[in-house]
Amino acid sequence: MRGNGRPLVLVHGWGGSTRSLKSLIKQFSKNYQVIALDLPGFGKSDLPNKDWGITEYSEIIRELVKRLGIEKVNYFGHSFGGSLGIFLATKYPKLINHLVLCDSSYKRTLKRTNTPIGIIFNNLPLPKKVKQIIKKIIYRIFFPNSDLPNFPDLEPNYKKIMTQDLTSELEKIKQPTMILWGEEDMQTPIALAQELKEKISNSKLKIFPNIGHNLPLKYSQLVFDEVNKFLC
Repeated sequence: MRGNGRPLVLVHGWGGSTRSLKSLIKQFSKNYQVIALDLPGFGKSDLPNKDWGITEYSEIIRELVKRLGIEKVNYFGHSFGGSLGIFLATKYPKLINHLVLCDSSYKRTLKRTNTPIGIIFNNLPLPKKVKQIIKKIIYRIFFPNSDLPNFPDLEPNYKKIMTQDLTSELEKIKQPTMILWGEEDMQTPIALAQELKEKISNSKLKIFPNIGHNLPLKYSQLVFDEVNKFLC
């Protein structure tokens, strides 16, 4: 924890860590009691069990808040962190006071890996490291926005999360919600932001032109200003 004031949970996206949100943590800690963590598998955290998905990752956040003796928090989630916020806001509505979703993933289309070519590739008698290198090259060419090859130890978790669609949960969100989005986001397209705005009744949408998925990482001041106004 860092800072004093109302509790504010900051959760990074897939592939990130508390280091990714370092600037935001520093800014928010001037006015809030910031709670940030490295999700399992990232930063300094240990790897999760291979069957972990959105539910298990969300429960880690809930358990942390509970252990700190805090009953209610404001929540900011970037990308995958946003999907965890959606889950927590609907399953534990008394836990979340205000919700901020920033370039947040809540549904994705998983490319099939059980095709004949995929099966042949997986069964090739090649060392694991060689397969990982080949897979990285393939994904960089054909799926440049995919996070799958960057964290091979989390592949089972990533594939499970990619199949989890939270769209049906959106209309259950009753907390005041701020949606922040980079107009040029290629990983979570702006159509997702518009659907969030449509389905979450008590929500506001702010779109930042000429900015991509790295909105809270590279433009932390813009994010801080909007969130601070929203929470005041």
